[in-house]
Amino acid sequence: MTGSLRKALLIAASAAALGGCAKGKADGAGLSEPTESKPQSVAPSKSASRTPVAERSYAPWPVALHDSRHSSAAPVNGPVTGKIAWRRTLEGPVVPGPVVGRGGVAYAASNGGVLHALQVSDGGEVWSFDGGGAYGSDLSSSPAILRDGTILWPGPGGLFALDPDGRLLWKEEFGSDVLSPLIGQDGRVYVAEFGGALHALDLRGSEPPVRAWTFESEETSYGSPALARDGTVYWTAGRELIALEDGGDRARVRWRFEAQSLVEVSPAVAPDGTVILGTNDRFQYGIGSDGRERWRYPREDITYSSPGVTADGAVRFGDHRGFLTVLDSATGKRIARYSGQRRKPGANNVGIWTAPVVDAQRNVYFGTHPGKLFGFSYEGRKLFEIDTGGVVDSYPALAGDGTLLAGSESGELLALRD
Repeated sequence: MTGSLRKALLIAASAAALGGCAKGKADGAGLSEPTESKPQSVAPSKSASRTPVAERSYAPWPVALHDSRHSSAAPVNGPVTGKIAWRRTLEGPVVPGPVVGRGGVAYAASNGGVLHALQVSDGGEVWSFDGGGAYGSDLSSSPAILRDGTILWPGPGGLFALDPDGRLLWKEEFGSDVLSPLIGQDGRVYVAEFGGALHALDLRGSEPPVRAWTFESEETSYGSPALARDGTVYWTAGRELIALEDGGDRARVRWRFEAQSLVEVSPAVAPDGTVILGTNDRFQYGIGSDGRERWRYPREDITYSSPGVTADGAVRFGDHRGFLTVLDSATGKRIARYSGQRRKPGANNVGIWTAPVVDAQRNVYFGTHPGKLFGFSYEGRKLFEIDTGGVVDSYPALAGDGTLLAGSESGELLALRD
C-alpha cells in the first residue's frame, strides 16, 4: 500500500478500528471514550527519578528511535522554550527522520531524494548526496550511522552506503522501498523492505555486503525491526509480530503473535524483554519474550506512532485522537497522558504520526498530522507548540547539545534549541 492510499483509507481504517474487536474482549465491553480535555499525568516517583531515562550511545542519535531497542530517548536536556535556532528548506517533504553523528553533524533527507549532512549548530551544509530520484511516501524512515562513521541511507531504489565525507561506497538494491536499517551485533545490519522481506546483511570486510539470509513474508511491512539484548530480532509484517533468531545463514522463527488488525509501526523492546506493539485495532500490546500476551491497553483508536521504551521501563506512543500516552512496560498501567491537539468528532485531521522523543528530564516531544510540534514536561505542562506549516510525520531526533531536529511536509527541517 502506497503512502497516498494509506491516507485515502485513513478514515475508513479509523472507523473499522473503533468498531472492531480483539481476542478476549470481543465487544469491547467496559471501554469508553476518554472525555478529559486537559493532559493527564502523575508526578514522577522517587524511584523513577533515580533511574536514568536513556543510555549513552557511540553517537548522539545514530539510528531511527535512537537505538536497536527503540528507546527513542537520549541522555541530554532538550529544549523547553520552543525557540527555533534555524530552518533549512530541502528538496521535498521532509518525511524521512534525521539522525545525528559525532562532531555535531546531522544527516537528513526529504522525499526529493537528496541526503544532506548538516551542521547542528547552524544548519550549514557539510555535503549532499543525490540519490537519483524522488522516493518515499508518508512513512518515515531514517539513515543509520555505523560506529566507523559510515552512513547507511534507505534512499531511492535501495540502500546506499556513504563514507563520512559523502562518497558512495556501495548501493544494494531491493525489490521495494527500504525501511530504517537496524544495526545488530558482529557486523550485522537488518534491513526490512516495504514489500514484506527482512534481510540480514554481513558488513564485515565486503563491499557490497553479503546477504546472509532473507526472511520472506507475504504481507506488507511498515516497520523497522528491533533487537533484544539476547539477540532476538522482532519484526512486523501484516498483522504479525515475528520473533526471529539469527542462525548465521538463515533466520529461525521463535514465535509469531497475530494481532486483530494491521500493524503499521515498528516494535520496541523494554529492558525486561517485553515487546511493545501498536496496531490498527483498539489496543496497545505488551508481549513477553515467550510470545505470550502480558497485557493490553485500550488505546481506542489506531496508531501510526511507533512506540519508544525508555531505560526506566516507560512506554510512550501517540494515537490518531492526538493523545500521547505513557505506560508501565511491565504491567500496561497508564502513568500519564498528554493531549496537545484533540481531534474533533467527524474531523478528517488526525493526531500523532511521529514516534515520541524523550530527553534526560523526561520531557517528551512529538509532531502531529495537523502540523504542530509539541513539547511537554513529564508533569504534563506544555512547554511549547509550534506550527510547522505542514504535516509532521518525520520521526524527530535529539542532538548531543540538546537541539531537537524535526521535519515537516512543508519541506523544512527545523532545529529547536534554548
